[in-house]
Amino acid sequence: MESKKKDGMIYEHFKSVYEFDNIMGNRNVNPIFGPALSSHKTDSSSWSGTKDFPEAQDFMLNGWNAKISQMKEEMMKYSQKVIVQRQKMLKSVVGYIPCVPNAIKGVPKSMYAFEKKEREEKRNTIHLVFNSNASCGFSSEQLLKCGLTVLKLAMILDKSKIRTQIDVVPFMSFDGSEAVGCTIQIKDYRQSFNFSKMAYPIANPAFFRRHGFNYLEKTQGISRSWKSGYGCSLAMCGSSQKEKYLKFAGLADNNVVYIDIRDCSSADYDPIKLAVSKGIKI
Repeated sequence: MESKKKDGMIYEHFKSVYEFDNIMGNRNVNPIFGPALSSHKTDSSSWSGTKDFPEAQDFMLNGWNAKISQMKEEMMKYSQKVIVQRQKMLKSVVGYIPCVPNAIKGVPKSMYAFEKKEREEKRNTIHLVFNSNASCGFSSEQLLKCGLTVLKLAMILDKSKIRTQIDVVPFMSFDGSEAVGCTIQIKDYRQSFNFSKMAYPIANPAFFRRHGFNYLEKTQGISRSWKSGYGCSLAMCGSSQKEKYLKFAGLADNNVVYIDIRDCSSADYDPIKLAVSKGIKI
């Protein structure tokens, strides 16, 4: 786990959900949030994303399969689009489609073949950071829609043989001059795409509204004002605050592609449009 503090800002990075779970399990709740904790409420399951905190814990550690069939079906049209985009038709000695003019002239390269630049693309790497945090006015359906957009993008990158490191943001907010946030790595460049394990932290609202809230509730050394509203999500803050914190956390580096809910909605929840808006070449 990496941690840094400066001028009222706190940022931590966890190397896996297991490290995050272990460290959170050994931290005490900050007294300013007791005794009722928003992360553990059981009367708002439709808003929170799970019926209770233990269910969220199970999904995070063991995988969330509820939406897999739906997402795989939706993914088919995008995967086909990616395959077409990555194929380039070239004249060759052997191929699938005859090039009639060359064949008449007796030119050896009288066939069309599809060439994939796999050697070049396998070297491509992208560090994705997804922040699913939003204000309380956002419905769980809206958060799920944003998460599905990013999950589809991650799958497209995987199919395009672009290696990715993916970090997710359980919590990242401002309250006055203070800021609290963290990221968790759920995939490194060498790991294969694990749909079940990645679906929950990317697409389930409970990752923010249970695990994210619990992270804040166990953060020490912050003002009492955090208890009222749990701060303002970084995605909803002004550009100057957003840029300040991302730079402090090292998430404004050129090798990082930072995505939040506003980016998803601006792209009409289309992963291809989202990729283009973020300068990702597929």
